[in-house]
Amino acid sequence: MPKSNNAASASTTPRTSTPRSHAAPEAPPLPEVVGNFDAFTHHRTAAGLIPLSQALRCHADLRLAYFNAMAGRSALVAARAELAATGFRLDASRLDDLESLLQAVIFAAGRVEANPSESHEVISLLREGRPLRQLLMSNARAQSLVGRCSAAEVARIAKGRGAVDTAQDLVDLAVLHATPALVVAGGVVADDDVRRAKAIGTALLVKIRPSGTVRGHRRTAAQLDAVSLRDRLWTLLVQWYEHLERAAGAVWGRRFTDHVPALQARHVPRTRDKAVAPVAPTG
Repeated sequence: MPKSNNAASASTTPRTSTPRSHAAPEAPPLPEVVGNFDAFTHHRTAAGLIPLSQALRCHADLRLAYFNAMAGRSALVAARAELAATGFRLDASRLDDLESLLQAVIFAAGRVEANPSESHEVISLLREGRPLRQLLMSNARAQSLVGRCSAAEVARIAKGRGAVDTAQDLVDLAVLHATPALVVAGGVVADDDVRRAKAIGTALLVKIRPSGTVRGHRRTAAQLDAVSLRDRLWTLLVQWYEHLERAAGAVWGRRFTDHVPALQARHVPRTRDKAVAPVAPTG
């Protein structure tokens, strides 16, 4: 898809920084996708009708959403005859205009200026820290099932959301993994992961929320309006895609996600699988 001067790029996909030979192979990074001003203009009226109280906060990886949605669209287009035979009443406009709506969401996200309280350094640390948090959290949950750490403590840490919570979770998970039984030779978590998690979490807690600083809304009115419209467009996309997921369910039943993946689903290759790169839509 060609880029235009009005295009806004989606954010970079987080990646782990300490790959090891025993870890599952990662899929190649997704190609860059861009937004479109005309698509944004076309869909903003419908998005504006969504009440703010019903808008979903957009924390999504929009590149991932784009390629998953377009893969799902391609599957449904190929199965239109089977879908018609089920009697499901498909809203064809949601299928035909799906790419346009995706471009609108991506463009809207690009109009949201960065929060002044978060520097490029903070964004970079969060990009490294989020998958590291996921790694340590997955290990802690597994270890709690066999009594090697407190299930209640793991559940408490898992409740957090947002950048500050991510930072605190990294510190808390590092403390939890100080127990020797949680970090074993050949395991999924190494001592370096624990040390790095503590370092990133500690740095983020200082940089995101400096000591003695009261956090509040630091965005301008224009920034808040841009955030609101981005979230409404994202909500519209989620609503459209739920309709397409129901259509997929009519064709493939409970295995519909094999054909129409969730917007934020990631392919996690098994040990014997080869990593499969998403295929960009051809039209």
